[in-house]
Amino acid sequence: MKFVVWKSALALLGVLLTAAPAWAAALATATIADGEVQLVRAATRHALSEGVRLAKEDIVETTAKARFVRIEFADGVILDLGPESRALIAPKFSGERAKQASRFHLLRGTAKLTVPKPLAPAAGSFTIANTDITGVAKSAVFAAQGPELQVFAESGEVTLQERRAGKVAGKATVKNSEFYSRGADGKASTTPRPTGPFIQKLPRAFMDTLPSRAAAFASRDVPPKPLAEIAYAEAEPWLDAEGLRAYFVTRWKALAQNAAFRDGLAANMANHPEWDRILFPEKYLPKPAASMPVGHAPDPAYKKP
Repeated sequence: MKFVVWKSALALLGVLLTAAPAWAAALATATIADGEVQLVRAATRHALSEGVRLAKEDIVETTAKARFVRIEFADGVILDLGPESRALIAPKFSGERAKQASRFHLLRGTAKLTVPKPLAPAAGSFTIANTDITGVAKSAVFAAQGPELQVFAESGEVTLQERRAGKVAGKATVKNSEFYSRGADGKASTTPRPTGPFIQKLPRAFMDTLPSRAAAFASRDVPPKPLAEIAYAEAEPWLDAEGLRAYFVTRWKALAQNAAFRDGLAANMANHPEWDRILFPEKYLPKPAASMPVGHAPDPAYKKP
């Protein structure tokens, strides 16, 4: 009888230990999901609903049918994303950014960051394709599309660190209420107030002061609903992302076995050449040693390795 009890206890402990990492690794929680919002975890797309916990390397994406999604981090920082936005939680960079810590990486779209209390520089920083946001005093709104970037310092200062080819190329401070805009040509300007078109494009929820909802989900763990394996067209923006391409080779290597995914990779190899070795490993095999002609005497100075 004692053996059976101990066996049951060990089985229960095993279940708890297996489940623990999902809780322990959670960095944030989705507390508002208005419209079509998706979570990409590993290589699978899920429907993201309120209460789902988010961990390192989770991707949150909103479609054109989404209105707004709110992500609340454990330390109180709030990230709001508008329609057609893509964000990667705690990314793993390579190359010049390999040692860089980032709370999240905004690949494209609109985001509002609210910081309720002063944070250490590393804890408050996040990244955009060619920019590091090294500090947000209270709240700021960002819009990113390719090399173009717009920043509205809604409350308090925002500090930026620009990058070119992965290397730091300049710094800028956007003061309270100012509007920073950088075009596709890399030229930037700052004005005292944001432009009308910029304000009009923002989600209505960005204009409101919504209270935190983290407490409502503190004791709830809502599992995301799996949808399907990520397709090449959905993965491509990440596969081409500067500083992240090598990471996604490791993360999605198994997808190269999918014929449609493989065809997409091959057709666009110039944008993500790291995949060439995965698709065509035979090209990278050691070349066989040249055979010695018959009747040719070996060089007396030659020594066998």
